Amino acid sequence: MINFKNITQAIETILNAQLSDYKIVRNELRNVDPNQATWGKGWIGIYRGKLDYEPHTTGATPWLVSADVIIEIQVASMTSGDDAEDKLQDAEQEVLNALVTDLTLGGTVLMTNGFSIEYDYNEDEQVYYHAAVITVRGELRA
Repeated sequence: MINFKNITQAIETILNAQLSDYKIVRNELRNVDPNQATWGKGWIGIYRGKLDYEPHTTGATPWLVSADVIIEIQVASMTSGDDAEDKLQDAEQEVLNALVTDLTLGGTVLMTNGFSIEYDYNEDEQVYYHAAVITVRGELRA
């Protein structure tokens, strides 16, 4: 069976190696403090999503596994929503560019099959707080 921590650790390693000036955490509580999102270029959290095991009759391993890893990027701006959106889009592009440099995610999956991105924002009276939640889909055998 799959040890999910190997995949999340590999993604953390890839992001730490290729990105600078982000606070990157793995499996910590979801950030709800806009001040954390103002640190450097932003805050990035890496989390286990889900594993789907399907029977697979070809090959030496009986299972085809789809692994979803969640990467949440948060940024904040004291200036405007436009500024927060610009920062978020820049951060999102940096994260995706880092991930596509190794589609096997450090050899932990056979192939990255795609990405899904959802957006969230919270505007209070003094800070514009935006997030992109990226689901990374990997395929592997077990």
